[in-house]
Amino acid sequence: MLEPDFTLPPIPHDEPERLAALYRLDVLDTAPEDELDIITRLAADRFDTQTALVSLVDADRQWFKSRHGLEASETCRRDSFCGHTIMEPGVMVVPDAIADPRFAQNPLVTGAPHIRFYAGAPLVLADGHQIGTLCIIDPAPRDAFSPREAEALQLMARQVVTLLEGRQLRQERRIAQLIAQTTTDAFVCADAHSRITLWNRAAEVMFGWSAAEALGQSLDLIIPKVHRKGHHAGVKRMRARQPSKLVGQTVEVPALTKAGHELPVELSLAMWPEDGDSTAPAGFAAIIRDISARKAADAERVATEARLARQVAAIEASDDGIALTNAEGDFIFMNRAHAAMFGFPDPAALIGRAWSVLYAPDEARRINDEAMPVLFAQGQWRGETQGLKADGTLIEQEIALSLAPEGGIVCVTRDVGDRRGMEREKARLREQLMLAQRQEVVGQLASGIAHDFNNLIAAISGTAELLRHIDDNRVRHHALRIQSAAATAAGLVEKLLTLGRRVPHPKLVDLRRTVWNVRDLVAPSLTDPLHRIELELPSAPLMALTDDTELNQVVLNLALNARDALRPGETARIKLEVLNAEGTQPSGKLVLGTVPQVPAALIRVSDTGIGIQPEELEQVFEPFFTHKGEAGTGLGLAVVAGIIAHNNGALAIQSWPDCGTVFEVWWPLEPGGSGNREAGDNAPAGAGPGLSGKAVLVVDDNPAVVDTLAAMLERMGVEVGPCLDPADAVTAVRDDPQGWDLVITDYDMPAMNGAQLAKTLRKHRKDLPILLLTALPRVHQLHQGPDGIFDEVLGKPSSAARLATAAASAMAAARERSS
Repeated sequence: MLEPDFTLPPIPHDEPERLAALYRLDVLDTAPEDELDIITRLAADRFDTQTALVSLVDADRQWFKSRHGLEASETCRRDSFCGHTIMEPGVMVVPDAIADPRFAQNPLVTGAPHIRFYAGAPLVLADGHQIGTLCIIDPAPRDAFSPREAEALQLMARQVVTLLEGRQLRQERRIAQLIAQTTTDAFVCADAHSRITLWNRAAEVMFGWSAAEALGQSLDLIIPKVHRKGHHAGVKRMRARQPSKLVGQTVEVPALTKAGHELPVELSLAMWPEDGDSTAPAGFAAIIRDISARKAADAERVATEARLARQVAAIEASDDGIALTNAEGDFIFMNRAHAAMFGFPDPAALIGRAWSVLYAPDEARRINDEAMPVLFAQGQWRGETQGLKADGTLIEQEIALSLAPEGGIVCVTRDVGDRRGMEREKARLREQLMLAQRQEVVGQLASGIAHDFNNLIAAISGTAELLRHIDDNRVRHHALRIQSAAATAAGLVEKLLTLGRRVPHPKLVDLRRTVWNVRDLVAPSLTDPLHRIELELPSAPLMALTDDTELNQVVLNLALNARDALRPGETARIKLEVLNAEGTQPSGKLVLGTVPQVPAALIRVSDTGIGIQPEELEQVFEPFFTHKGEAGTGLGLAVVAGIIAHNNGALAIQSWPDCGTVFEVWWPLEPGGSGNREAGDNAPAGAGPGLSGKAVLVVDDNPAVVDTLAAMLERMGVEVGPCLDPADAVTAVRDDPQGWDLVITDYDMPAMNGAQLAKTLRKHRKDLPILLLTALPRVHQLHQGPDGIFDEVLGKPSSAARLATAAASAMAAARERSS
């Protein structure tokens, strides 16, 4: 480990601050001064030494401000004795340098000036920093240096410090006086009682009073009357040694002139303290600048900038393209909308170029031949044209030209391509929606026919299947022929149902555009001026791969229902919202499906209309349920539910009677497999144990269907309870809830439909398995599943095998639901 070299002068702990204090004196490398030279000569005489120095210790040297008996003006700091002295609080004495290990090998000892004796007193400034020494040097050693001699050397060092600091003060005073008399700012000083003691020429010009008039006067001379009380209070606080808000600050205040008018000034205020008391003011100095012209210029500049900013902001905010040419037809200004319209991201790309570069040659000639003569004759022209984008594609435009006062042309242009495209798209959407509505009507008619036909076919097909079990080949042969014909008839009915059904064609759709289009379609039908429709859409596109016609049909049906719920003559609104559904939970009751676990959008349709009664919340999606009378088909929301279910979406409702309703639709952003299935077509594997010995209620308002189902089930060993009236089934379950293993029910029945029957039966027994046997299975499959009304759905007509499989599946689903 290296040992420290104690022969080198140590570095003080406050070296940066010490050097800064030395540099503030601004004395290094200056000419000799008589006052200091007298002190070094007296020191050499007083202590009988060959040399006396005023040594200032710089970063890497010691420089001699005054020297007696030495030719050199500076030496290296690392060889200096004084570098050691500034580390001491008092006088450092070296009686014999050769005998002192620190200096024995020092080149100033072994060579010229052959130092043997050294005594140095540090030069200590008022702030405590030791910047150098007053030292005496001799080539002969000495035995001692008495305390009296050390005290005398310290007194001389203090005198050196006084001269150095006084030199700095004198120089600063000369500079201040020079600045005060040459500056264009008023320079005013006052004593602690606010009497003016200095008044420069600029103050005379600014305030109108000569120095002879101002000196000795109170500062009230230039303080407006309304501010004098505050000024006096501030001076009083400072004389009481309390802090001031203005000292050391630059503030804007009003000042008073000799002519009696006020002018705005910028005031910088300083205070100098009394000797020995830094908190008590001895006087004040103020630099005062007249800012009247600056204030006026600033006000004019701010007003001009604000006016220009408003104009430019309005131009830049405009969706219309706005451009200005010079008299030669070259662009000198263009807003971003104009540049973007032609496919240029920055208007600078077109500044300085002719307007004709934005048009094909033939179109530019047409404008020159047709538009320009009218423009120069009448001062303006308006028409339509085709511009040329940067990528070479054409753009349809409406354009208005006006002559500018300096001879240029002001051009305002609008891209009408999007508008015309939107008009074509809206026409397409209207056509698609009209087609969808016609399909709804056809579907309604087909559903009614299919329901009745399927009931007849179910009875015929079931009876034929029963006949097949008779031990007579001729009967079996005829039964098979009947079954074949029944199957063909069922196929024809299924084809009839497809008349009201369209094949989805998924494509990427921006959900914001869908909702926007629905708003545009519904808004014209709001005939009451107190009704309005609002949009709340995300700023970024929300894309979904879906069938846009189905999505439009869902949102449009919900929006039209919201419109019909508004009360005439009352302020009301419809609100359409689209947002990302991530992390969003239903705010109302989930009545269809489950919230998708895949990326989805949430479409919210709300209104402030009449609302829905709580007991009707689930019925609104039943086919043919309506409160609109002859104005409604009752199929709109049923179709909505079917589309949402087919797309694996979900639907929640929240409603307040007489206050309004909120529909929330969760729509997957990518299509998945259909959430619906027909139990009869895709019988589940391992459906459960056989039906033999089970007690089953069969409920249908068609006697032939009941008789056929009962016969088929009895052949399986089932104990059947036939019911033509749903009320009888309710009574049977209420009287013996555990006595029945399964309920098989039709949907469309008088007085009580299948869904109402299922809900009523579940009040008496929650885990009761219920199988829906319906002529319209696709319509009712939205009620199937863990969150639905039915445990299984089976279409009519059905074979005994399919019926057994569906029954077992329903009982298994009920057990799973209960567990």
